[in-house]
Amino acid sequence: MRGFIQAVLTLSLLLQWSVLHAWDSNGHAVVAILAEERLTPQARSAVTTLLKGQSLMDVASWPDQVRNKQTAPWHYVNIEIEESRYDPARHCLARQCVIGQIERFRQTLTNPSIDSVKRQKALKYLVHFVGDLHQPLHACQNHDRGGNDVTVEFLGQTLNPFTRKPWNLHQVWDNGLLEQYAPDVTHAVAQIDQYLASQNETDLAGGSVIEWAMHSHDQAREHAYSFGADKRLDAEYVRQAPPGYRDPTCKGWRQAGTSAQHSPHEWRGWGLV
Repeated sequence: MRGFIQAVLTLSLLLQWSVLHAWDSNGHAVVAILAEERLTPQARSAVTTLLKGQSLMDVASWPDQVRNKQTAPWHYVNIEIEESRYDPARHCLARQCVIGQIERFRQTLTNPSIDSVKRQKALKYLVHFVGDLHQPLHACQNHDRGGNDVTVEFLGQTLNPFTRKPWNLHQVWDNGLLEQYAPDVTHAVAQIDQYLASQNETDLAGGSVIEWAMHSHDQAREHAYSFGADKRLDAEYVRQAPPGYRDPTCKGWRQAGTSAQHSPHEWRGWGLV
């Protein structure tokens, strides 16, 4: 059981119901693969057993597929863009936000007295929500539906080729930036692994769930919303590495890369193996 929990927490690494989109499924797949690569054999076996033969990647987007009016607020936390601290009484009443739900499902997963069906569901949500938390526009309230109401021009394009609708800021951070740095999930994982191989993952992996959320919030304020009145997101916008990133192979992979960086050690810190 301890090995299983280690597996899950190694993952560390919708804004409004029905009309908004969570992270692109490829982004969630990248997070899941990076986590799986770092599982011990015991943890990998435990996860496979709980998921009945499926992988973390197989279930990473499941929460989006089953989201509804009740679960939609679980995918984000609305911390005002100018705020500098998280207040659960204002931002996550009754744990109805991504921070509260990560803690809730972590507790479910680590409780051996809870039946496997509920722990399986908890694992699926955790894989997904840790990814959501590292999307800057899932952690910042700027009264524009997480950037969905902000129409932009992205690298000279006004239409998003994925949706064939005008680009908006949220879509840029869901899939536009990722697409610029790798043609597919396999290449994305390879680039992030290359970056991580050159780093001390222990040093990269500090912090709590709240600190991860505030890091994403700050990324939104300092980078995601850093553009001119013409709302043109040019090559310089894409090239700018969010704070804490200096290696060019990692630029544009803040969402998945940060998740991977935070993963194995944080989950161990929760006492899981």
